Amino acid sequence: MHGESTLSYYAHGKLLLSGEYLVLSGAKALAIPLKFGQSLKVYSHQKNYFKWVATHINGHWFEVEFDDNLNIILTDNLELAKKLSLILQKCINYRDDIKTIISNSLAVTKLEFNPNWGWGSSSTLISLLSQWLGINPYLLLGETFGGSGYDIACATANSAIIYQLVDNVPKISPVDFNPPFKENIWLIYSGNKQSSKHEIKRFSKLRVRDASIEQINYLTDEMLNSKNIKHFGEMMEQHERIISQIVQLNAVKDEHFKEFEGYIKTLGAWGGDFMMVISEEPENYIRTYFKDKGLTSIFKLNDIKANQ
Repeated sequence: MHGESTLSYYAHGKLLLSGEYLVLSGAKALAIPLKFGQSLKVYSHQKNYFKWVATHINGHWFEVEFDDNLNIILTDNLELAKKLSLILQKCINYRDDIKTIISNSLAVTKLEFNPNWGWGSSSTLISLLSQWLGINPYLLLGETFGGSGYDIACATANSAIIYQLVDNVPKISPVDFNPPFKENIWLIYSGNKQSSKHEIKRFSKLRVRDASIEQINYLTDEMLNSKNIKHFGEMMEQHERIISQIVQLNAVKDEHFKEFEGYIKTLGAWGGDFMMVISEEPENYIRTYFKDKGLTSIFKLNDIKANQ
């Protein structure tokens, strides 16, 4: 169908377990690469245009054909095609032979998760383009979607990482996040896709004290090394309180799940994406409780994190 497959690349999805928002201000964050990500296969074809075909877990996503100057010739989703075109234009700034590399090519991407889940449809794309075109993914991220870059680090990581911006330079430390209660950690989709770009902008207007960053650093270390559920849960609650005060939003458990037997922490941008839930209650209780609240995308952390 596609002719010869010349090149193949892969990028992991991600979850940020601690340090949301404050990772932008230099706080330590605990992040994990997921076993679900995005792949890119590049084929050479005899057509005089560059074609991009994107698919995701539910099938076709969008496709677009570009001319030699990366103008859109044909597409079935103009909004997404324009976004991709802008990212590709940024790539040209880093290497003047980019147009030559991509001409007469067909690029096929496959996203292995629902793009609404906030697992890194954008960061995996940036990582894949950077791997293929030989450019710095952190610089490309900064010029496109923005953010701390922890998701870019996860894209090519093989284990959990502690991620920190030190003088705006990423410091990445692989760690072993393998708590004895790992079977009790759940990830539940809240049903609201948040715009990272919008949340980053909103956060940049808020005041962050050094003391808050130090507290989050402490909590990240404690969560990483925690050996029992109660301690881990208490660290989650403290983390929620700190972020709650900074972003001026109520903690998600107080707002929606007061009577839940266990601990709940918002992940990523508050009010959207995933929550981390930890409880000693049986699986049936967890699934039934959240399904009764209309939440059906429920995963054990152990089932979705990349194998170490």
